Amino acid sequence: MQITNFSNVEYTYTLPDGSSQTANKDSNIVITEILTYSFTKVKSSNKTFLQEGEIAIQTIVLTNNSPFNLSNLFFTDTLSSGASHVVGSVIVNGVAQPTYDIIAGFNLDDMAPNAITTINYNVQANNPLTENLFNNFGTLAYTAAETNFNENTNTIEIAVVSNRLDIVKTVDKQVALKGDTLHYTSTITNTGTLEKTNLTFTDQIPVGTSFIAGSVKIDGVTQGSYNPGVGFPLPNLAVGANTVVEFDVVVL
Repeated sequence: MQITNFSNVEYTYTLPDGSSQTANKDSNIVITEILTYSFTKVKSSNKTFLQEGEIAIQTIVLTNNSPFNLSNLFFTDTLSSGASHVVGSVIVNGVAQPTYDIIAGFNLDDMAPNAITTINYNVQANNPLTENLFNNFGTLAYTAAETNFNENTNTIEIAVVSNRLDIVKTVDKQVALKGDTLHYTSTITNTGTLEKTNLTFTDQIPVGTSFIAGSVKIDGVTQGSYNPGVGFPLPNLAVGANTVVEFDVVVL
């Protein structure tokens, strides 16, 4: 994008015969290149959300549509918490650059008019339980027409989620005799960041025991027809919620 401007002066002059004339004169045109628009810096990601441990590919495309040669290019990237840069993942114009660090920054080759430079690197979700939104943007320092500039890319936002679910099981006896009853309790807790639905509970009845029909309880409520060996549904679990499953077996 260019901003152009010129001046105009209108004036009157008198000829030797005493007559007056009016004229005007334009100045030369001056042009200012707006590099924000003619040197574009566009960032994108192949993922809109990440589960814990998953990786997203970040892409930055630099396009020099200006008439100037761009030099002294230096790229850095700013990451919020919730995800981190995968060391060794930087690729510039299709060439792997395993020593490049996006946080410390690295140099890029000069860009002639109409040149394009593409940077790729990976981020990995690592903190979904305390951060639910990861964002990042790149910063490019460069020189054009003997003037130094520093400008950011757009900011990318990626939701960070966790599908964690914990199950803790206890039994009421550490030792038992033939004919004794063992009471099992399983506490299922949604320790992630997403609601859990369509839960099905199964528990293979231990060899040497027999399931006591009608002993299943869910959150203290008896479920007379349920058999853990066959499996049965559980209520949906909101984030942080839990449900408790109990049943009995007899030692044979």
